[in-house]
Amino acid sequence: MPDLTAPLFVASGFVGIGWLIIRADREYTDAIRHTLTIFALVLTLLVTAGVMAKLRAAMGAGRMSHRVEARSQVERPSAVARKP
Repeated sequence: MPDLTAPLFVASGFVGIGWLIIRADREYTDAIRHTLTIFALVLTLLVTAGVMAKLRAAMGAGRMSHRVEARSQVERPSAVARKP
């Protein structure tokens, strides 16, 4: 069975923030809107970074090309035997 601790904390955070927004007075609406905008921007950046990292790993970009290049520089070309 998977560990449900992280999803429970996230769900309780959403419920708590929602409760604070509902209970807030009219004078706090601008502050709440700006705060939620910042949270949305940060979450978008994190998701974008995660997706880009996953795509780079799936395409094999990154360290593998450096390893191939380094190996090709170390190996010497071998003599090709030709049949007469």
